[in-house]
Amino acid sequence: MTGRSRQTFPHSVPRRSIGRFHAAVLITLGLLVQGCAVPVTRVAAVTATGATARQVGTFNMAGGHGTYGALGDQAPDALVTSVQERGPAFVTLQETCRDWTERLDARLPGYSVRFDPVQTGGGATARCRHASDFGNAVLYRDDLGIDAATAHPLESPAGYEQREMLCVRSTAASLAICSAHLTNGDDQPQLDARRHEASVAAGILAGQYAGYTVFLGGDLNDDPMSGMADNFYDSGYGRGARGRFKEVDSPCGNTITERTGSWPLYTYCRDGEATFDDWVTEEGSPTGQKFDFIFVTRALQVDWGDATTAPYSDHDPLWASVRF
Repeated sequence: MTGRSRQTFPHSVPRRSIGRFHAAVLITLGLLVQGCAVPVTRVAAVTATGATARQVGTFNMAGGHGTYGALGDQAPDALVTSVQERGPAFVTLQETCRDWTERLDARLPGYSVRFDPVQTGGGATARCRHASDFGNAVLYRDDLGIDAATAHPLESPAGYEQREMLCVRSTAASLAICSAHLTNGDDQPQLDARRHEASVAAGILAGQYAGYTVFLGGDLNDDPMSGMADNFYDSGYGRGARGRFKEVDSPCGNTITERTGSWPLYTYCRDGEATFDDWVTEEGSPTGQKFDFIFVTRALQVDWGDATTAPYSDHDPLWASVRF
């Protein structure tokens, strides 16, 4: 592979990359130069009554990828080390494998993992690129009091892989943590499928988890300005948003508004670091897209959000510190 080399996942360091929409503005102005990323102000920690700053994360483990899914246990073992170092409250996982989640469960005392396989368009259980079931999972600390898990079908079209949203919840704490992986592809039927899945997911969160503190982490296979993402971003973000959530890696931090800055140098708040195929080319230009998100109940305080790097996936882990 060309471009910059990735650091080992457990020891990765924070980095920023230019969001695709902000980059378009800078390119138009002829101002985009190597290494000139727009800084994102990290939000100062503000203690809320009864709230604790906790790290949370989401990661597509690429178990269905032709290369990464056949590498053995490198991805789960790297994640074990990262969890041991960070001590997150939870990590939502997509494109993971049953055997990988069993390995995580065995090697991380104090944590549990809920896994659910997805179904192919033909009705069979989907398989990873090695001999194991393929699906979504949530890894969470046992002290969160999780007492139930539900896999919610997202009404994918017939013949498509039947995408789902796996949610675990603590009834006592009114806490719900969900992992979703939506249909991929850029053809119109795939775009329509993904938007419908997102609409179904948003409806489930609004209905079945009304009154809960909600986290949704996932590989949503579309960018922050897409019609799919309209379903999750709080309406205050503008640009067609009609959801009720804050996104942890927004360049606007806790401020829910359409954009920050002034013409011609401004950033849309519906943006963030690239998390999929994120590289710097030999010519020094950034590439990649933000496909991975952590949406949170808008009232929660987000201290920071950051996408790191991973050598065993085509996606980057997304981490954040959130007070709840």
